Order: sequence, then C-alpha cells, then structure tokens
Amino acid sequence: MRQTELIHQEGDVMSERAVKHVRRTLGDRLRNLRKERGLSQQRLGQRSGLSGKFIGEVERGEKSVSVDSLYHVSVALDIPLRDLTDMGPARRSKGTNPEVEKLLSLLSGPRKPEQVRRAYEVLRAMFGSSR
Repeated sequence: MRQTELIHQEGDVMSERAVKHVRRTLGDRLRNLRKERGLSQQRLGQRSGLSGKFIGEVERGEKSVSVDSLYHVSVALDIPLRDLTDMGPARRSKGTNPEVEKLLSLLSGPRKPEQVRRAYEVLRAMFGSSR
C-alpha cells in the first residue's frame, strides 16, 4: 500500500470518528435543552415539524440532521441556532444550581434592549452593583 493511500484511509477513520463525536455532542445538547424546557421528544417533534422518533434518533447520535431541521428545532426551543449547534464544552457543571441554569437560559434568549436594561436593573437592585 502506498503512503498516500494509507494517509487517505487514516483520514477517513479520523473523519468518521469526528462525525460520530459531533452527532453525539449535538444529540446530548439537544436532549439537555429539550428537557430544560420540559418537552417530550414527541412534543418537540410536533413543534418543529419533525417526528418524535427522529428527535430521539438525533439525541442518541444515530441520525444526522439537516440545517433546515436544526433551524426548526431551534425555533421550537426558542433559542438561537448558534446555541443549539455550539460544540464547545457544556456550560453546566455538576455543582451548578438548576435555578441559576433556568435564569441563564431565560436571559440568553433573544431580547429587546429595553428588556435587557430592565432585567439588569432588577438584578442590580437585588444583588448590588459589581462596579
């Protein structure tokens, strides 16, 4: 076997592993976001125009999902598409308070500047200024 063939084959193996990792990571992220919102796979499927069975297959990393379907899921979850597809480390740690996670989820969605300003004022009044 020539060296170029070996490199190509090794690249294919690495590429396939990377794809599986991305599917699993995306599936885990989707499952966590769905559960945070108290939705079943079936209900998320209905809201996004997909089947609940397909949602489950994506969550388990068994199926790939199109960008169009990801967009519909992000709309159904009421989050920006980038939040669904962020492949960075999970934001949640073992010691994180679930109520804090709910608050962060609420604040991280798309908001009007006036809403952000009012939320800031309320939080500043509750916890004091950090300046």
